[in-house]
Amino acid sequence: MLTDKRSRYRRATLQIGGYLLAIGLLAASLWYAMQGQRVEDWWFLLRAKPWLTAGLFATVTFSGVIVPGVLFWLATRPFVSGRPLSLASMQALAAGGGLLNYTPFKAGMIGRITYLKIFHGVGYKAAALTHAVIAAVFCSTCLITLLVTIWHGSFDIVWWVISLLGLGIVAGVGTPILRIAIPSDMAVDSRLRDSTGAAAAYLAACLTVQLIGLYVTAIRWWLVFHILDRPIALADAWVAAIIHMVSIMAGPANGIGLREWLIGIGGQLGGLSSGLEMDMRISMSAALIDRAVEAIVLIVLGLLGLAFLRYLTRGSKNNHTDENLWAADSE
Repeated sequence: MLTDKRSRYRRATLQIGGYLLAIGLLAASLWYAMQGQRVEDWWFLLRAKPWLTAGLFATVTFSGVIVPGVLFWLATRPFVSGRPLSLASMQALAAGGGLLNYTPFKAGMIGRITYLKIFHGVGYKAAALTHAVIAAVFCSTCLITLLVTIWHGSFDIVWWVISLLGLGIVAGVGTPILRIAIPSDMAVDSRLRDSTGAAAAYLAACLTVQLIGLYVTAIRWWLVFHILDRPIALADAWVAAIIHMVSIMAGPANGIGLREWLIGIGGQLGGLSSGLEMDMRISMSAALIDRAVEAIVLIVLGLLGLAFLRYLTRGSKNNHTDENLWAADSE
């Protein structure tokens, strides 16, 4: 018992320490980006072309809420053993979870797992398996598309054909691994365990959605640098998109601070564009603009998503109470 308490205390201390470090990195990135600049120098944000601003908000919404919602819905649906999981519910979970993940303890992820367990019968082992699948899908998509981008350089039909062929091979290799990884006693759609075609289609769908999500994230970074009037190629924006996603998975609180510094360092080293070398403030400013837009989107959609989930849970409780009363009357 004492050991468990010490372990929880140590884990909580590390989480809080990591969160404070992330906040410090974010503050430091803001300070560094503002060096040698006046407040007036940031007025270009208000003078940006409306289509660029609208496009940025749209791509942030799509890459930060819609794609994660679709991906988690596809990955989780076969493991639902309770009432059916609607896409609208998962979109609300993605929006609300994205907002809550800005807290120190990844409350969004914990809340999503708990909600799916209580209302849709998705066990904790199934939740761990779906997260492992999504992590594998993400790593595979990033690696293959990064190699294709470095080799080919331009986003034409050849790029898409080679990337899709590579992801198809990943789905084929991953199919038997997935079927073996599903425990025999886990509640799951029998087709996923018994059918090679169903398992391959499951992985192919997740890989395709992840590919689309990365592409939209790349467009998101392409738009940010255009707003800064320092345009970069879409291939360079793809590298920024991968850095963006890695920071979310590796860092606390949606990659606060970590994303800004990784994008800044990537720009200075020429990893995003040779035109950005030796001036880390430009790429770091782009990361701060992206963070501000993301915060606005998640606050609005996150609060709406949490309100929608509250409505669903209250309706579920009322229906459950009515069923109990009906059963009592019938006796």
